[in-house]
Amino acid sequence: MELYENIGKELNQKGINATIGTIYDLMAIWKQWYRGNVNDFHYYTERINGTDVQCERLTMNMPKKICEDITKLIWTEKTKIELSNTKATERLWEVLNSKENSFTVNFPIFLEKVLALGSGATIEYKNEQGKTIIDYIEGEVILPYKYTNSYINGMIAISRFIEETGKNKIYYTHLTYHEFIGDVYIKYNELYSSKTETEIGKEIGFKSKFPNVKEKEIIRTTNPYFQIYKPNIANNFETNSPLGISILANSIDRFKALDTKYDSFNNEFILGKKRIIVDQSAMKGHMETDKEGNTRFVQYFDKNDKIYQALNIDSEKMTEPVKEIDMKLRYQEHIESINAELNWLSDNVGLGSNYYKFNGENTKTATEVISENSKAFRTREHYLTIVNSAVYDLVKAICEIEGIKTNKITITPDDSVIEDKNAEQIRAQQEVTIGLKSKKTYLMEIKGMSEQEAEKELKRIQEEKMSNTEAYGIIPSEE
Repeated sequence: MELYENIGKELNQKGINATIGTIYDLMAIWKQWYRGNVNDFHYYTERINGTDVQCERLTMNMPKKICEDITKLIWTEKTKIELSNTKATERLWEVLNSKENSFTVNFPIFLEKVLALGSGATIEYKNEQGKTIIDYIEGEVILPYKYTNSYINGMIAISRFIEETGKNKIYYTHLTYHEFIGDVYIKYNELYSSKTETEIGKEIGFKSKFPNVKEKEIIRTTNPYFQIYKPNIANNFETNSPLGISILANSIDRFKALDTKYDSFNNEFILGKKRIIVDQSAMKGHMETDKEGNTRFVQYFDKNDKIYQALNIDSEKMTEPVKEIDMKLRYQEHIESINAELNWLSDNVGLGSNYYKFNGENTKTATEVISENSKAFRTREHYLTIVNSAVYDLVKAICEIEGIKTNKITITPDDSVIEDKNAEQIRAQQEVTIGLKSKKTYLMEIKGMSEQEAEKELKRIQEEKMSNTEAYGIIPSEE
């Protein structure tokens, strides 16, 4: 993006190394898929009967659903954050769920956007009214400039606003620096103005637009007042960037395949609907006279009824003036094809195959819960590591700002989505008993055996069952 490149050039002149790369262009692409509307894919031109026709491809909106579902695995309203005593915990939640912060509602939404765009940040500060505020910052306005490996200890939050005077527009770019060095957190602001939207322009006095906001703050602390969030997966697009990538990034081809098949599924009903072919002559009518002697023209068929298709066919070749054409719909073939793509997709984003099921009407998750040995559970635990670490720092920052004394911060995830191992085992045993699951599958899913191990175990069990009585009809001696 041109604006980011211009910001990068301005920072480089100040001795700040901010490598822009292509990550923000990629975020723009991921955001389109998350939105469910990609300009160069869902809108296309098709040549029909020699004429270019603008077409729109339908979407299943799976990028949005995947981000929603993984967010629900990571964080829900049942997730607990507790301090060392009840009073401190209550005070913390007063701040978290204040009208301005609404953490219970806003944080899962923020996490969903982090998964979609690849990065996000939270920032804590006191506003002009003395209230502790949490800013939820999307990845596309985060610019890291100090980092070690993937740990970011220096970032810029970019915000823009416009002033209009008649036909003239002035574009303001507000840069807020956040640095954490040793035991010092530094925050300072800069303001730029430009007459061009893609330019950062010249630096102007910050107080000219923000007279009541501190231009610079230096705080002694062991904890930064900003946190970076990103999916716990490697950035294989820009390997040197400290920013993360969207969980959608490596599944774009699957989304295209899914939406192509879903659009075809819908078109199957449009193109394959019943039609009645009639000879052009059959579309004619005749004159009728009513009781009052008035005459009117009556057509044999309603020309506005879409089921009738009039063709000018040689009467000698048309064996009958009216012919029904009832095309066979490839209903089940489309459903099976879409489900095959869903299996590949859900496995690719870490949810395991068979997580989603398309039934011809909508897409549902295959189960309300996940087992502890499933791929979805392992993905959840993988992401929780980085999310809980960031939330821990966020809570610690709020406690410092508010003066809440605590020697312990405990974050307990909502485990109601995890199926109890004993309940899972009992259910699996019942399925084996009534013939809905094989013994080999039981050993593989519940006991964690490989296919070869399960086959050996079943053979061993069968050999032990073969008593002398069963094999030879001989009752063994009790001596």
